[in-house]
Amino acid sequence: MRRRILLAVLVLTTAGLLAWLFRQPLMTAWRWISDVEAVTAYIRAYGLWGPVVLSVLFFLQVFLAFIPGQALMIASGYLYGFLGGFLITWTSLVLSGQIAFWLVRRYGRPFAEKWIKPTMLDRWDKSAAGRGVGFYVITLVMPFFPNDAMCYVAGLSRLSSRQFLQANMLGRGIACLLTVIVGAFSAQIPVLLWVFAAGFVVLGAAGWWLMKKWA
Repeated sequence: MRRRILLAVLVLTTAGLLAWLFRQPLMTAWRWISDVEAVTAYIRAYGLWGPVVLSVLFFLQVFLAFIPGQALMIASGYLYGFLGGFLITWTSLVLSGQIAFWLVRRYGRPFAEKWIKPTMLDRWDKSAAGRGVGFYVITLVMPFFPNDAMCYVAGLSRLSSRQFLQANMLGRGIACLLTVIVGAFSAQIPVLLWVFAAGFVVLGAAGWWLMKKWA
């Protein structure tokens, strides 16, 4: 037990020291991935390879929780229009979600705990017990829910691969529709943006209520 405590203290101390030493580049990276304009300029610089770079970033987002997907979704709509942005975003998120689901189903909880906090995993694993496709559709759409983490939770559940694919496609599809359209039509239809902003507020309130109920 003492060795484990000492090891944990050593790891945390080392991580804290490294974070402090590299705080400037880390802060710069955080500001970049949170800035829609910066993300857009970065992807645009790749020209024809832009969709590939964007897909890779969406894939990494499922495994690295600190990457905010909303900025990527809006940038996708702004760069490639509604249809192109939607297809890139939707297919990337669905594919990466299925891969996360399959990896957890194959390698179990130890793999999931490498990417998701064990406490969060336990909490949502209990909340998801016995629930079906509809539950996962809601958790993949609603704000305040750990959307990407639910791919791992589903992998630990009794949900079949086909059932999760249905939930993944529908949930991600709705989320992409609501977000990509903001980037695609941000300059042309400001009234529409207010409508979707109001929709996000409603979804946020509903998501907060459901999270408190289920978590």
